[in-house]
Amino acid sequence: MRFIKPLVYILILSVLAGCGKYQKVLKNPDPNKKLEMAQYYYNKKDYYRASTLFEQLQDNFTGTAMAEKVIFYSAYCNFGLRNYPLSGYQFKSYFENFPTGQWAEESLYMNAYCQFLESQNYYLDQTDTHKASEALKLFVSVYPESKYVSECNLLLDKLREKLSFKAYNSAKLYYNIGEYKSAVVALQNVIKDYPEIAQKEELEFLTLKSQYLLARNSIEEKQKERFETGIDFYTNFIAEYPKSEYTDEANNIYSKINTALLKLNTKNQNKN
Repeated sequence: MRFIKPLVYILILSVLAGCGKYQKVLKNPDPNKKLEMAQYYYNKKDYYRASTLFEQLQDNFTGTAMAEKVIFYSAYCNFGLRNYPLSGYQFKSYFENFPTGQWAEESLYMNAYCQFLESQNYYLDQTDTHKASEALKLFVSVYPESKYVSECNLLLDKLREKLSFKAYNSAKLYYNIGEYKSAVVALQNVIKDYPEIAQKEELEFLTLKSQYLLARNSIEEKQKERFETGIDFYTNFIAEYPKSEYTDEANNIYSKINTALLKLNTKNQNKN
């Protein structure tokens, strides 16, 4: 126990020494010395101190060969600090100012990756998701042979999956609240926009069920046409998913549709 206090003192002294060293560098007018220490802190993953020094150096090296290094490492410092909006902006700035620079390709990719990290959960606004998708597509179009292309495609798949899941839940909401006409349109749009969606089978079935419920709750003049559309949905569903978990319920709906159509036809014949 008697060794604890000396160890604490040593730790405090080392921290104070480090702070003093850093403060001296901040006040040092020599930009080359600052650059050396900025690189030192960056290598130590002390991104806060490194970032501060790189920011101070931007004016010193503007228009020189060192300018691109300062911007590039400053962007990575902010990335390490998880300040993705600023980091992405700096990576984009690097690419725009040094399109043939040493780190141009990496910077354009990192700009897109930062935007990917800013994409919100599916139940929130997806503006950032769309921006990230466009940034990734831009990178692939500019560098189609890049080593980052496969990663970009994986990120694009994740973004698309997020958008499709949001669309899926939005479409189901219409069904859940009994807005069956809107549900049919929304469910079909999801299938059209995201044919690879994992919930496609469920969406196809809910389209059939929504169409049936829409027809059943319609005025008599519209029922025949809407029930017949339901038969088309049923035929397509059974053809595509002959062994679906929804088969029994789909068959039951089909039977109810036929019964409803038979009653409508009989009623119309009696009127004539």
